[in-house]
This record gives sequence, C-alpha cells and structure tokens, in this order.
Amino acid sequence: MIESLKKKLTSEQADLERQLAAYKSEDPLLDPEQTASNTIDDAITVSEGHDRIVATRLELKQKLAETKEALAKIDKGTYGICENCNKKINEARLKALPTARLCLDCERQ
Repeated sequence: MIESLKKKLTSEQADLERQLAAYKSEDPLLDPEQTASNTIDDAITVSEGHDRIVATRLELKQKLAETKEALAKIDKGTYGICENCNKKINEARLKALPTARLCLDCERQ
C-alpha cells in the first residue's frame, strides 16, 4: 500500500509543480511585456486576474507542501501515523486523502 501511495503522491507533486509554473506564467503583473493600462477597466481586469492567480497559487503551494511532507514521512518511516495521538491512520483514509496528518477521531476533534 505504501508504495502505491508514494507513487500517487510523487505524481501529485509533479502535477502541482506544473500547475504552479503555468499559473506563474499567466500572471498579468509578472508579464515582462505588460504595458501600462490605458483605462481604469484595464487596470481592474489586470488586478483581478493577478489576485485570482495569487490565490490559486497559494492554494497549490499549500497542497504541494502537504504532498512533500507526506513523501518525507514515507522516507522517514513515519507515514500513516496520526500527529496527534500517534495511532495508525486508517488505510481507507490514506487512500482517500494520502496527505492526511490526523486520524479521523483526531480530525473530528
């Protein structure tokens, strides 16, 4: 089971890294060829696009950090252990959420 989850997490890590790179390249405020906006509407559109991309990238970075943490735990041999009560996390939970840090009982609290 651990090997299949490691493979899934590694694939997820690569996908998240690709998404982050794609969103960074789409950010209108990071475009080196961007010119000054001619109208207030143009400035608002650029700003809204930037804000949307920043929020999405922040979420992707969080997911990437969680994925990397789970992979590090696999390497250390501590994967699947609840960070709160130190009991094993149910296999079904790990299959559904490979980055789970808490067992269901601790998550509910």
